[in-house]
Amino acid sequence: MAEDMKIDVILASGSPRRSELLAREGVPFTVRVSQADETLDADLLSQPEEAAKKLAERKARAVVEDVLNEGYEGMAMVVGADTMVVADSTIYGKPVDEADAHRILDELSGRAHQVITGVSVWLVGAPAGEQDISLAFRSFAETSHVLFKALDDELIERYIATGEPMDKAGAYGVQGLGGEMLVERVSGDFDNVVGLPVKRLIAEFAEFFEAAK
Repeated sequence: MAEDMKIDVILASGSPRRSELLAREGVPFTVRVSQADETLDADLLSQPEEAAKKLAERKARAVVEDVLNEGYEGMAMVVGADTMVVADSTIYGKPVDEADAHRILDELSGRAHQVITGVSVWLVGAPAGEQDISLAFRSFAETSHVLFKALDDELIERYIATGEPMDKAGAYGVQGLGGEMLVERVSGDFDNVVGLPVKRLIAEFAEFFEAAK
């Protein structure tokens, strides 16, 4: 990569938590919300790490297609991510309503679970005035472990009443009230539980993030 090549970092996620994590590391970036299909084939439901990577790839690829269709020129790094909560091979996504949030939290009560974030980084080369476009991508998954306290119905209802669970995998936010009210212990990368293993991301693509500054 040419030393003077500037790279545009695009976060393919509308998650404010992922934006906060990336911004905390001093990375300049723009946000493009992906409209990718997040349904999973049955064979992937039993492979949470592969499923998380596949969804991250879909999200990033959809944004790559959008920016190229808009006539983008330059060098870009598009970052997609998907976070899953997994307990005994069951994947817990975002709750559909408060009753579903209660069910999820009740099932996770007093148990350990895994938080898996799949990350997919796409490098896009679209030189000005040239027809040839280059694409390359690499994906990885990071796993952290979370132990929940024993939760009674009253505590679960109080937490749900805060509104925090409704847009989060596993129906809780470790960086918010969920961390205080529900979580006993986190082992591994805390940022990964929030939604993006940002330090690993930057370490594995250090050259490109440096070119983004």
